[in-house]
Amino acid sequence: MNTIKIAKTTINHKFETIQLLRFFAFLIVVICHATFYTAERLKKGFYLYQSGYNGVALFFVISGFVMIVSSQKLVDKKDGWSIFSIRRIIRIVPVYWLLTTYKLILMLALPGLIIHSRLSALTVLKSYFFIPALNLDGVLFPIVGVGWTLNMEMFFYLLFAIALVVKIKPVIFLGFVLIPLFILSFYAQDSWPDCRLYAQPIIINFMLGVFAASLILNNIKLPKKPAFFILFVSLLALVIPNEYILPLLHNNQLTYKLIIFLVSLLIVYSSTSIEKQIHFSPPAWLVFLGGASYSLYLLHPMIAPIAPAILNILGMPLPWLSVICAIGIAITGGSLFFLYCEMPITAFFVRHARKSNLI
Repeated sequence: MNTIKIAKTTINHKFETIQLLRFFAFLIVVICHATFYTAERLKKGFYLYQSGYNGVALFFVISGFVMIVSSQKLVDKKDGWSIFSIRRIIRIVPVYWLLTTYKLILMLALPGLIIHSRLSALTVLKSYFFIPALNLDGVLFPIVGVGWTLNMEMFFYLLFAIALVVKIKPVIFLGFVLIPLFILSFYAQDSWPDCRLYAQPIIINFMLGVFAASLILNNIKLPKKPAFFILFVSLLALVIPNEYILPLLHNNQLTYKLIIFLVSLLIVYSSTSIEKQIHFSPPAWLVFLGGASYSLYLLHPMIAPIAPAILNILGMPLPWLSVICAIGIAITGGSLFFLYCEMPITAFFVRHARKSNLI
């Protein structure tokens, strides 16, 4: 178990609540998508839960938090940037390339199965290398649609690696890049180049995660009772459908997003503050699902639509059953993929990287 000494205090940096939050963020996203799949494939006009963006906001704060906590020992290492980069590539790229290739084959061989199946050679190339590109539907989505978030994640990892190369504290270097991009996002236009993907308000959530990690690493935590209250209220605010909150904000989308960003920060900061005070041990199955969140997130758009498609074939227009089954298929399929694909693939590359003294 990794420990890091700060100001003569040894702090344990294994945060199991982070795994729970990863699964929670995934649930928000998959519920959102399950309602969309049902409306597309089973019952037109069905209710759409449109708060999936909130799950992505939480994912990004978690990512910023984890990168700071997990990379402390690399900051002063000569080859820290290389170790960091290889670890991130092993963690992200093989599984993403595998699923991108699978989706590409389906789109070419069975285009009737895929509703959004328009392709271009440039979209394919950029999809593999995490480069933002407008697809033929006019949106900045790669072949695996949810991969737009990975494009932003990989950009964040690139900035982090550069900070390690130039020996500037990541929290400082990231602030100098991400805060200006956040400000620039208020002026972004559709006519700007595809790299405008990085100039979205949500980019600041990586920095919020970095900020939360810096507080925790310096043993600056919320007291237990206020932290519990803040966590409960924040979790509730994150899942409430946006149609109930937006009217209170005069339908101002930007204000709503900024509130969600703050709420995501408070969730991560309050939960990690509490964990070290109460020695929280979550159920093993929830920790497992949190660990499987990458597979769950990437795979669910390819398998969750099976539920409404089958119900449609059976002539059973039961939309809420479709949503529940779609979520169940996503969790079951994603978990199996994690166990029998992601884990072995990752272990294979880690083993060879260690043999080559790369990590």
